[in-house]
Amino acid sequence: MSENELQEKISEAALVLYQNKEREAMQQVKELLLIFQSMIQNQTKEQMETGGNFALLMQRELLENYKSLDMIGMADCLMEKATLFTQFYFQNK
Repeated sequence: MSENELQEKISEAALVLYQNKEREAMQQVKELLLIFQSMIQNQTKEQMETGGNFALLMQRELLENYKSLDMIGMADCLMEKATLFTQFYFQNK
């Protein structure tokens, strides 16, 4: 998946979250969590040294908000931290 495709998925999921469409939003976030998990596992050594902690914190925050069904928390995390992580990941790939 390209950076643009992933950024679009993030934006779409955030929009659905802000609209409080719970069922659709939860499915989209679940898919993104799996994508982010894979990205974190596939980071280069340099990426892990430079931004690994940020990636793990983003993943943890998104997962905690997912478990507590915090729609706004998930949307904010996607728009802020997930967007930054995605840009960092593809810039340094």
